[in-house]
Amino acid sequence: MKRKLVPDVVKSQELILVPEDTSVLTVSKLMAEKNIGAVLVVNHGDLVGIVTERDLNNKVLSTQIDALETEVSAIMTRNPDTLPPDADAIEALTLMQSKHYRHLPITQGKRAVGIVSIRDLFKLAYEHLVEEVEFRDGLMRT
Repeated sequence: MKRKLVPDVVKSQELILVPEDTSVLTVSKLMAEKNIGAVLVVNHGDLVGIVTERDLNNKVLSTQIDALETEVSAIMTRNPDTLPPDADAIEALTLMQSKHYRHLPITQGKRAVGIVSIRDLFKLAYEHLVEEVEFRDGLMRT
């Protein structure tokens, strides 16, 4: 059975969207407060970028830029790859593995409707493996 990104993988989530002029410090605090690894950046509701923990580390901490004075538009990954809600989990996993992403926006047109993380896909793979083992063990008992 193919698992669609929405609703099979991303069931419900509080989607965090910030405008391009948000300070890096505000985004960093928001990510810490919500315990999330990525925030989507929008312009008039359209997805224009993504900021991840990796961006914060590689573009802010390691370069010592002023996080309060720097807008998130200066460090975000612009025009990120995306998938639609009806894409299946294997498409997401393939793209994320090939591009070394840990977070992938889900969009309907230009609007962000979700974000899938490698952790979400790991959970799905784990559940599938457990089901396989239980099925195999059930066959071996009969």
